[in-house]
Amino acid sequence: MNFSSTAAYDETKKSTTDFPLLSLSPNQFADFMREKNINRCFAVWNESERKVMVSHPEIQQVADWMTTANNSSMYKNHEGIFLQLGLRTGCLLGVFIWKTNRGQACGGIRMLEYHSMEKYLQEGLRLSTRLGIKSALAGLWIGGGKGLISEPPNRQGLQPEFRQKLFFDFGDFVSSLNGCYSVLQMLQCSFPYSRWTVSIPGDIGGSVNAANLLGRGVVCATEAALDSLQLGTVKGKSVAIQGAGGIGMNVARLLLDRDVGHLYITDVSKKRVEDVKDILAHKFCGRVQVEKVPIGDMSILNYKCDILSPCALGHIFNTKNVSKVEAKIICGSANAQVEDEGACRLLQDQGTTYVVDYIPNRMALVNSVYESLGRMENDPWMEEHFDKSWEHSIYVLTRKVLKDSLEHNITVLEAANQIAEIFEQQEHPLWPGRTRAIIQGLLDGGWHEGREYWKKRKNFAFTDFV
Repeated sequence: MNFSSTAAYDETKKSTTDFPLLSLSPNQFADFMREKNINRCFAVWNESERKVMVSHPEIQQVADWMTTANNSSMYKNHEGIFLQLGLRTGCLLGVFIWKTNRGQACGGIRMLEYHSMEKYLQEGLRLSTRLGIKSALAGLWIGGGKGLISEPPNRQGLQPEFRQKLFFDFGDFVSSLNGCYSVLQMLQCSFPYSRWTVSIPGDIGGSVNAANLLGRGVVCATEAALDSLQLGTVKGKSVAIQGAGGIGMNVARLLLDRDVGHLYITDVSKKRVEDVKDILAHKFCGRVQVEKVPIGDMSILNYKCDILSPCALGHIFNTKNVSKVEAKIICGSANAQVEDEGACRLLQDQGTTYVVDYIPNRMALVNSVYESLGRMENDPWMEEHFDKSWEHSIYVLTRKVLKDSLEHNITVLEAANQIAEIFEQQEHPLWPGRTRAIIQGLLDGGWHEGREYWKKRKNFAFTDFV
């Protein structure tokens, strides 16, 4: 992407190996922006100059941090990082846009407390990259994106009125980006403030809950893993499911339909445990065992079973606990189940097959993206994801990742990422480069200075042209 030299700060004017701005909390960084009269700022990748460019010299440290050896592998040349102070709340809002070769960046919103801007940026970079990989593997014509909201001070985010204003702010922020980023799962209160959103409620045209689709995705990937290992079908197998929510419940129901031998299900919610007992345990007496466990209890990871299905928490497998895993296969819907490559390698070395989570849990994303294309019962394009021949299907990709991992002696994460990298390079067949052009238009049009071209038109009436 080109970038006007007059709009950017020449990084040669300042060189530092220390990044005090990155040690500020996001709320402190918001105060810093106010002190410098900055309401909006950005950091973008300049392809022609092969470096990160920023909107204001005051935030040059952000670009310097991204290009250091430790962070360049995480940065991965994100096409745009946009930051804004909420118009109503003053909270720091961020949108991270990774590769958009395949189309408009899409991603959800996460609101958490971050103790430093470094952690805030790392989170946005990691999650937008991850979603880009997931969408490319799924064959979706979208790019990776993520929206982050820094938790406001004094727990104001828990106050209904303030929280509503906060999401109004994010809706305005997304609208200002002119469609280079679309939000998945935007709250209904934000919908009137941005048309760039999907996963709106069903009664106003949105998609329905994806729990059933996610359950099907997990079972489909499990069957592919069993087939790859020549272990037959799920019939008669023992399965442990962590999480008895909508997804876990659907995984259990589908497995029972396939005559699974034994199910062991845990959850921290007494109500969900009772629901499973009412719906499943009484009907399948002796085949379903349900247990309420304390928050933080991970004993299910050590449960002796054929298949372990994490459908609750992420980052549950690490180098300290993987040796205790008894299951032959791990396949669930929870995001980022394995903490790092080291834990993934240890699982592999001990003979535990880990199905990379962003293959089976794609269906919430697929459901959201297809929403804007219309909805129908028994959608044939949705069914493709459970097919056994389409190159992007859950079944085919699960088998391919496991095969490549074995043949090349690499982890399943590396194998999945290598496959995704090929798909990521493909340009959108109808609108190649459009999202990059939109980003360039934001830079050229002075987005960071509050200028928006469409405001010049909004007072025009039809009679002005008659």
